[in-house]
Amino acid sequence: MRSEVFMGMSVSFLLQATRILHVGNYDDDEVRMIYDFIKSIDNEIIFEYHSTSTIISYDTDLDLLIEIIDRMISILEEEEEYEKCLVLKNKKEQCIKMKNKKTI
Repeated sequence: MRSEVFMGMSVSFLLQATRILHVGNYDDDEVRMIYDFIKSIDNEIIFEYHSTSTIISYDTDLDLLIEIIDRMISILEEEEEYEKCLVLKNKKEQCIKMKNKKTI
């Protein structure tokens, strides 16, 4: 039940995060909120992202999550938030491992 509720909320959040990051009109609070959200995602949620395709232009929501992580890393590098970058790079590796595990 927790993951179903989280997934419904998280897809909406991912769409909002994508818009915010694409437009480039974000403030420190929005960057922190997106960072905190990504940091909180556990392997169960990563698997859920990988097994669903609620966003048509991506094979799975996991692809969208990886794209958002890449953009967040770029933003945090510009702000010299290297510890946060490392956390997100680790999260991206988890996502990529999950994605590769499913394709094998």
